[in-house]
This record gives sequence, C-alpha cells and structure tokens, in this order.
Amino acid sequence: MQQGNQNRFYNVEIDHKKLPDLMQELIELIGYSDMLILIASFGGQDVYIPKYPERSKLIDILPIQSLQTLSDIYGGTYLTLPTSRQIDIQARNREILQALHFGESRSAVAKRFGLGVRQVANIKATAKHNNRH
Repeated sequence: MQQGNQNRFYNVEIDHKKLPDLMQELIELIGYSDMLILIASFGGQDVYIPKYPERSKLIDILPIQSLQTLSDIYGGTYLTLPTSRQIDIQARNREILQALHFGESRSAVAKRFGLGVRQVANIKATAKHNNRH
C-alpha cells in the first residue's frame, strides 16, 4: 500500500474487535482519535509513559486529559505500540468492497490497490461470509 494513501483510511468505519488488544484498550481509555494519533506517531515502537504527564514529549501530540489517563494506568512503564496495519487493511478492504459494489471489475480494483485478482475475490468472499453471521 502506498504510504501517502494511509491517512485517508482513518476516516473509514473500523471494526474495533478486529484490532490488537492494546489498540482496543487505548480506544476505551483515550478514544479512537487519540489512539490513532499515538499509533500514527509511534506505532511499532516502545513509548515511555511517564508518571507525570507534563514531563512527557507526548504532551505535544495528545490532549492533557488523554495523557493523564495514560499516566494513571501505565505511568512509569513502556508501551510497545502496534502499527496501524490492521486499521489500514480494514479500510482498504472496505474501499475495495465499495468499488466492487459500484461495478468496478475485480481486475481494475486489483490493479488500483496493487493486489491480485484472487485476493480481491477473497476479500469479497470473506465480507459476504461475515455478513451472514
């Protein structure tokens, strides 16, 4: 997936239950948008959560309330933050399904997203299966 396209995916509805456990926990604690800011800035890295939020470099990217919540729960420890890969994949798949729904061919969709036709078909089949349950 092209790096420049990732930000557009953050506006798509995401199934939080399919995200890594830590992402789900962060969403509950500080909300989806603040979790996203944290992951976009430090995903795939160990991030120190200070006991005193005003001493943190995170104060430049997160609201003080969210940082205080993180400090209350994780203060004095490192969090190994997941990458945004699961969010990106879910968003990409939704965009693929929408393109197919509006009549774009599997081969055109595959080419646009840099995937094989078989993978596009699998994404469609998985979505169809999930919608039945």
